[in-house]
Amino acid sequence: MRCPFFEEVVVAFCRAYPVKKMVPSDRIQANCVCTSETFDDCPLFREVMARLDSAKAAAEETGSGPSAS
Repeated sequence: MRCPFFEEVVVAFCRAYPVKKMVPSDRIQANCVCTSETFDDCPLFREVMARLDSAKAAAEETGSGPSAS
């Protein structure tokens, strides 16, 4: 017998955000910046991309990047 309180729900979360906050897919708004084509307007996305770019530049300066082999 299956638990009457068990419910399966499709959820989404932002991998860039430090805490995984699960959002049920039926609760995501149509105008949500995360699901639109303009997700690059998201301040968190911009911050993560800036960190990746600076890490990549630092790795290239030290010669420890993937292209150093």
